Amino acid sequence: MLSERAEAEDMSRKKLIAGAATLAVLAGGSAAVAATNDRKAEETAVLADAAKRLGVSSDQLKSALSAAEDAQLDAAVKAGTITQTQADQIKARRAADGTVLSLGHGGPGGRGGHGGPGGSRFLLDDAAKAIGITEDSLKRQLRDGKTLEAIAKAKGKTLAEVQAAVKEAAIARLDADLKAKTITQAQHDEAVERLDDQLSHLADGGFGKGGPRGERPPGDATP
Repeated sequence: MLSERAEAEDMSRKKLIAGAATLAVLAGGSAAVAATNDRKAEETAVLADAAKRLGVSSDQLKSALSAAEDAQLDAAVKAGTITQTQADQIKARRAADGTVLSLGHGGPGGRGGHGGPGGSRFLLDDAAKAIGITEDSLKRQLRDGKTLEAIAKAKGKTLAEVQAAVKEAAIARLDADLKAKTITQAQHDEAVERLDDQLSHLADGGFGKGGPRGERPPGDATP
């Protein structure tokens, strides 16, 4: 009898573990789920469907997924890829939402939901300040087809001067975030490494033509 019970419990645990893989597939095809703007209702439907397929309850599956994500976050903190603050924020958002899948939101916030390292959130503003114009004016001129070099030249600045000023401002913000421990050293270094690519994109006018204005590096750092 005890052996049968242990066997049943082991099978249940295996089903819960397998649930993560099943949900990865289901979440990837979430467009097939009944259309709804209510994330929680959508998740409830996905969890109920997945739990039924696995032969466990929705609560068991949700609890297992929540524990698995907590473990992954704790491991990421230990590995130094995210800070404890970032992990706590992700857990808090999940608790506030009452969800665990983040359907349609690119995964847990802070590790993919905010754009890659060196995002362009502040680069346009920095460039505009370096040139001596407003950000709106810079975006308008870039949309009109002007290059950053031409816009800078009209104000007596060179492209190299503007890029250097933007890079200096971005690194200063990243240094401040690192000092405040809102990002890790690895995130800081990755963002710095990507700055040159971001600046090249800015020079090509990409950000002024509907580019990723709101991108941010992991953990809401400020490049």
